[in-house]
Amino acid sequence: MLSNYVNASKVSGRPLTSLLVEALRLRFTGLKLGLSEYIDFQLYKDDISFVQKQKFAGQRAQAVIEDMLIDDYSKILSLDKVSMYGLLQGLNIPTPKIKATYRTLRPSCIAQIHSHQEMAEFLSDPTNLPCYVKRAFGAYGRGNVLIEESDGNTVKLANGVKESVKAFCNNTDDGRTLGWIFQEPLSSHKDIERLTGTAKVSGVRVHTFLGVSGVQVTRAMFKINQGQRDSDNFEHGASGNMLAAVDVETGQITRAIAGTGLEQVSLLKHPETGQSLVGFMLPFWQEIRRIVIDGQKAFPGFLCPGWDIAICNDGPKVLEVNAFGDIDLSQHAYRQPFVDEAFEALLAQRGLKNLLYSGNNDEVSPRNHRRGIRKHHWLW
Repeated sequence: MLSNYVNASKVSGRPLTSLLVEALRLRFTGLKLGLSEYIDFQLYKDDISFVQKQKFAGQRAQAVIEDMLIDDYSKILSLDKVSMYGLLQGLNIPTPKIKATYRTLRPSCIAQIHSHQEMAEFLSDPTNLPCYVKRAFGAYGRGNVLIEESDGNTVKLANGVKESVKAFCNNTDDGRTLGWIFQEPLSSHKDIERLTGTAKVSGVRVHTFLGVSGVQVTRAMFKINQGQRDSDNFEHGASGNMLAAVDVETGQITRAIAGTGLEQVSLLKHPETGQSLVGFMLPFWQEIRRIVIDGQKAFPGFLCPGWDIAICNDGPKVLEVNAFGDIDLSQHAYRQPFVDEAFEALLAQRGLKNLLYSGNNDEVSPRNHRRGIRKHHWLW
């Protein structure tokens, strides 16, 4: 970490002691940003005021925000994608079609695969392929793969890997009782494919906030798939994918970046295709806004969810609803704090702003009988 600070001093032209003092002040004031997070968000640069830097949130602040804004009773609707899709489809909100589930008990309207033999039979049917496979309970796209072909004995994945059906099943038999989803594969809208050079999904993460006077769209980040993975997840910069800030009113990209910390760079054009990133208009933007504003009302237990939307030729589809989502995506993309004045005003509407900066006691609320002061505001 010290070497990172030394390098940051060289890059910024600021004395090392100045960076260390500022980082320590941020660690013990404001939202108590971590020393490594100071580097990750490039706060050693002097293009942002110290007051703004105090609003940058890291893992500590995110845990507090999630404690305030996520209802514990509602978490399963985000954690289990089968339940999530069932709810969304019942409300006419578009999602990918589930072809089958594996190693999990589900309603009979969903085809279910229980064994290696049934898997071989499923994959032998050409109408079931290609097929995108992901955990019903999962995050960061871990384990997600696209099966392109199968003869019933072997499978060929989109990354070129071939393996036996038995080996593929063994790789998914990890004992998790919510199992796996086999769903229709999606491709990016033709304009996005032209921009990124790949048909693999580059989706958009949209944050909404359920205020007392209605739903507001607060942030939107375009997750730019570089084509090396079957997922567009940023993974705190580890995936190699890029991020872009989106104007929430128009759907226009206003800023794009790759990497984090000392390696982070701003981009005007896509490094492979040469197409302009800044100024690009996301297709179907007003339809996306309508979907997330309407869909937010189906999740009263998530006050600020993060919606992952795939933008396809036939329109947007909801990939998942995160109960909150990673706060770093917004801060990297916009180079602005997530907890800005507008967000604090939304918290204040619900009487939550002070909770962000207060400790969490262990008292049981007489209002709703929940434990902890951050849970006191829930009305049920």
